[in-house]
Amino acid sequence: MLIEANEISINFGQRLILDEVSLRITPQSRIGLIGANGAGKSTLLKCLMSELTPQIGEVKVASKIQVKHLTQNPTITPGNTLDQELKSVYREVQELQKEEIHLSEQLGVVTGDEFDNALVRLGEIQDKLDRFDASKIDEKIGRMILGLGFTLDELQREVQEFSGGWQMRINLAKVLLQEADVILMDEPTNHLDMEACEWLEEFLRSYPYGILVVSHDRRFLNEVVTEIAELERGKLTIYPGNYDKFVEQKAARREYLISAAKRQEKHIAEQMDFINKFRASARKSTQAKSREKQLAKLERVEAPPSELRKLSFKFPFPNPSARHVLSINNLSKGFGGNQLFEDISLDLEWTKEEPQRVFILGANGCGKTTLFKILTGLETPDTGDATFDAKVKLGYYAQHQLQILDPKKTVIKTLEDAMPPTPEKEIRGILGRFLFSRDDVFKNVELTSGGEKARLAMARLMVSGPNTLLLDEPTNHLDTPSQEAVEAALKSYEGTVICISHDRYFINNHATQIWEFDHGRLIVFKGNYEDYLKKRNKLLAESRAKLPIPIEGPKELKQGTKEKAAKTKAKEFQKALKALERNIQVLHSSKEDLTTKLLDPNLSSDYQELNKLTKELEELNADLEAKEAQWVSQSHV
Repeated sequence: MLIEANEISINFGQRLILDEVSLRITPQSRIGLIGANGAGKSTLLKCLMSELTPQIGEVKVASKIQVKHLTQNPTITPGNTLDQELKSVYREVQELQKEEIHLSEQLGVVTGDEFDNALVRLGEIQDKLDRFDASKIDEKIGRMILGLGFTLDELQREVQEFSGGWQMRINLAKVLLQEADVILMDEPTNHLDMEACEWLEEFLRSYPYGILVVSHDRRFLNEVVTEIAELERGKLTIYPGNYDKFVEQKAARREYLISAAKRQEKHIAEQMDFINKFRASARKSTQAKSREKQLAKLERVEAPPSELRKLSFKFPFPNPSARHVLSINNLSKGFGGNQLFEDISLDLEWTKEEPQRVFILGANGCGKTTLFKILTGLETPDTGDATFDAKVKLGYYAQHQLQILDPKKTVIKTLEDAMPPTPEKEIRGILGRFLFSRDDVFKNVELTSGGEKARLAMARLMVSGPNTLLLDEPTNHLDTPSQEAVEAALKSYEGTVICISHDRYFINNHATQIWEFDHGRLIVFKGNYEDYLKKRNKLLAESRAKLPIPIEGPKELKQGTKEKAAKTKAKEFQKALKALERNIQVLHSSKEDLTTKLLDPNLSSDYQELNKLTKELEELNADLEAKEAQWVSQSHV
């Protein structure tokens, strides 16, 4: 046993967070910890890390084991290169290597006992370095960063130059490299693209020690964990198997308990009728008393408590679009001389029998959000056009809710302004379905959490009655029950859906088409996600074969001249890449400044300035997306 929690309980004020929770982590453990936001997952992690002491019960941690915790707050050392930052987890190895060099030098100048002692110590150091597998550290780091999407050239880049999402990947690499006896991970797939998620899943499947992971990524839970621990109302219930098995078992368990409780209630009622009827009977009073004693000893089956209140809604579909939904003709877009995509042409159709669910995939900065902005009229293409049919009524869900929600409006006012005149009682009823109750509806949007903003934006979308939806990361910021509610709403929706998402479980359950950006081209695949994955490598190869091939220089150049020209070109390329990286860093800083200004309470009534800053942020985001796309393409050359 590595870590064991025995019937631990924690109260915060009058609220019971953990109620007699027990959990065991062994070297073979692959545990997925799930629960609604606020259920107590972070509190339980703190107890397992010995950062919080339970008021009742205890947590036992085996002696001499290493426990590492991946948090959502990356910790890096500014000034370190990526290589130095990753090697910092091997501090003991580095100290041993320094001592090894020193002792090797000493052997040449000392004699007698000093020589013998130095030789013995050198042997001890070499044994320790062998146990650490020190000779393979560079190889481990190389495999790790390539798996997580970095390039080897980036090993010499300073860590503070990376964006927040990439710093999260650095933190993840540091945790994994230490090969701790237990890894506790909080949302490890956040900020990872699909390829990095798949690499991480493969890595963890072969990880030889204990793992506990908090995650809303259901495909990740299906691929990695072998048991699900669900926190609900302070109680922890363990289910063997992955996430899909958990869903089946929980439903079956609930149904069984409800049925068993009803049967027992009926049995008790029948026995009580007999007891009350014959308690005073001369002939049957003995039987009545016997049954009464049996009832007193009966272990009661408790019906499961009513299910927690969940997000629940449907998208109305008042007026269908025409069969023809969207035409894209020779569409191209670039920023600052960098081409995001070019010559995209396709048609999208709708039928009632088979409404389309299109999912757009691709690396960060490839142009997914830019395409959405062109479709909504927020961005103008360089060439070509994208046209929706006249009968199409668009509904747009933006990934960054700050751009579509007024931070100074209350929740109820935000929804009221998106609807025709509607009684307040009805508006509050709609908000209740999106988990806003009582005084929550009078909070300003700026005071709501990320999940609350996402639910409010979804409520606005629902009341607008669209027949075609553009969704940019709709399951981000939502806990698993809310993700499932969004999926249920889309499953029953009769209109067309075009969606950007990294949620592979979501994509797999709904996709009828996949559009993937790759090196400025758009691969269009009609079929579901699993079928696409089987053919993806072939489709990517076919698409890349059509890319322009660089023209080679004159054949008669001498070899030395060629090499010199190649070296000069490589230096110029690296210089340009460094300049681009610095530009991106400046843009990230400007973005943070603009976002801070937009949250200034003094701007609430200055709509002219608010509009100006919002436009500046949109232009900066577009420029940043283009620069990052350019960096992605150039750094992988």
